[in-house]
Amino acid sequence: MTRVIGKKIGSYLFSLIAIVSLTACELGADDPNNTAITGDTPIDEQTMVEEVGTIAIDLRAEGREFYLDGEEEANPTIFISQGSTVELTLCVTGGRHDWVVDEFDVATAQIGQDDECSMVEFTADQTGEFEYYCSVGNHREEGMYGAIVVE
Repeated sequence: MTRVIGKKIGSYLFSLIAIVSLTACELGADDPNNTAITGDTPIDEQTMVEEVGTIAIDLRAEGREFYLDGEEEANPTIFISQGSTVELTLCVTGGRHDWVVDEFDVATAQIGQDDECSMVEFTADQTGEFEYYCSVGNHREEGMYGAIVVE
């Protein structure tokens, strides 16, 4: 009799643990406070994109520096999840510039402030830290570069 009661309690306890575990996994699924950036949302500097998807990045080139659209920090480090498709648009507000990342074999057209913006698309298919830079003249040597970190 004690053995049967012990098995029943053990069975109920196992079921209770399973239900609590499954419920905990589901709690974050529709959380409105979830701040992962996905879809066509532009990313901010120092932001880690937690889910794979298409990431839109709007950069402007001004003087010898790059800026994320709406931000003031020059040459920001951009964090991206491996496997994300990146759609980067470069607009120039002064001078002639481009945007290049050798490891992803990607570069915008060289454009000036009177030109249209230039867009490139690539897949962040390898992890690591990669330098982006302007290849016009000696802009890179003058500090026109930053980093993309793919995790």
